[in-house]
Amino acid sequence: MLLIGFIAFYLPAFGLYHLMVFRVNQQLPSDRRLPHSLYLGEWSRLAREYKGFYPRSFLYQFTLTCAITGLIIALGIVGLRVWEYATGR
Repeated sequence: MLLIGFIAFYLPAFGLYHLMVFRVNQQLPSDRRLPHSLYLGEWSRLAREYKGFYPRSFLYQFTLTCAITGLIIALGIVGLRVWEYATGR
């Protein structure tokens, strides 16, 4: 059940992230385009650029919420597996 929950939040976050990068790259000149494989520090640049081009859009906040929820579920899965291993189940 936790795995299904994780996938339910991971896939939208993954797809919407790439949609945001695609939409921002359409607006930027070719020498300032964002790569689709951003590191943690470059998320702030994506947020700044996206909010600059689309100030009323809720897409960035929704994507971030999905990603954080997926991370919490993944940590829950790891915690459950460690607990099962520790108790011998």
